[in-house]
Amino acid sequence: MAEGDEHEVREDNSLGRLLALSDGVFAIAMTLLALDLRLPDLGGDPTDAALRDALGDQVPTLLAFVITFYIVASYWGSHRRLMRRVTAVSPGLIGHTIVVLLLVAALPFPASVLAEHGDLPSGLAFYGAYNVVAILALLLLRRDVVRLGAPAREIDAFGLIADGVVFALCIPAGYVLRGSGPFVLLLLIVAGRLSASRQRRASAG
Repeated sequence: MAEGDEHEVREDNSLGRLLALSDGVFAIAMTLLALDLRLPDLGGDPTDAALRDALGDQVPTLLAFVITFYIVASYWGSHRRLMRRVTAVSPGLIGHTIVVLLLVAALPFPASVLAEHGDLPSGLAFYGAYNVVAILALLLLRRDVVRLGAPAREIDAFGLIADGVVFALCIPAGYVLRGSGPFVLLLLIVAGRLSASRQRRASAG
């Protein structure tokens, strides 16, 4: 290999390119979530009552947007905390990052299912199962980061596991709680607070 080719390989900056790709996919996924936020056609001379009814009909869509935006932001935060401890890349790290990005890029679809059919058992179960898979992909990525030399104690998996438990609960909740099942997703806020508190204690210790 010529000296110039060797220099080009060293300057490839695979980690930087992987991070740039990841941030781009997360940003696009967040933006695409907003495409479902649209008001139905109210005709040429809408009444105030018709507008109120139309806005009321959009509440499930708004909630699905807020919840999924929060989830994507949480995944981005977990991904950022993992990747900032990476100094070199491996095929496994790249492969599992691509899987995470695939799942994040497609999240607008389960968000639409939740918005339209979250009150149905299969709708909520699908949303929960999809995010369980996304959590597993992030945990595999964490394993890759640890294998590359990052101290396991510095990248606690508690937050991911706690979120995974909430999503797993959505699967039976859709069938047991019927129309109230989506309220189980509010436990993500509790899981997030527990994870943040655990991180603060770890930093203080």
